[in-house]
Amino acid sequence: MNVSAFIPIKKFSSSKNRLANIITSPEREVLAASMAKKTIDTLHNSKICNSITVVTNDKSLQLDYSTSYFTNSSLNDGLNEAIYAQTTNDIILIMHADLPKINEPDLHELAHSFDIKKVSIISDLSMQGTNCLMFNSAISFDLKFGLNSYNLFMHEFKNNRLNYQDISIESLQDDLDSEEDYFKLIKYINS
Repeated sequence: MNVSAFIPIKKFSSSKNRLANIITSPEREVLAASMAKKTIDTLHNSKICNSITVVTNDKSLQLDYSTSYFTNSSLNDGLNEAIYAQTTNDIILIMHADLPKINEPDLHELAHSFDIKKVSIISDLSMQGTNCLMFNSAISFDLKFGLNSYNLFMHEFKNNRLNYQDISIESLQDDLDSEEDYFKLIKYINS
């Protein structure tokens, strides 16, 4: 099974603006860089994927164990461009980089629960956003990342009669989107 991972990462200098009331711009930049590095390193060390591509609007972004795909397109369009630019995709894994609790055993759980006939979706803890998608590249649907993406994906799957599985893995659901998340996840952020 050839798994290609795609990680959308915007410029670190413009990341995590929702935390502006509690940490400075340079601190947010360091935080975003640290989480991205941890996500890429953990994915690499888990050995569940054959390639890792960072989809970014930062021409200078280079992270170990990954290649960078530069785009000025929107999140969903940029991901589609990067996916179509690679020709060796059997299984696509799209994962956000702001998952402070990410770990290798849970990535293995995701890989082992994957069913090639279904789209695997992992929401955030509030079931509003989508932190992870894993699917056979032969399955066609529109990407819906962004505000309220989880419900938009559910609608997309049902409208297109796609089989999907909703997977609950806390470390892949617990993302960093708010001040509350920051204080809840601080011990993972600093490790």
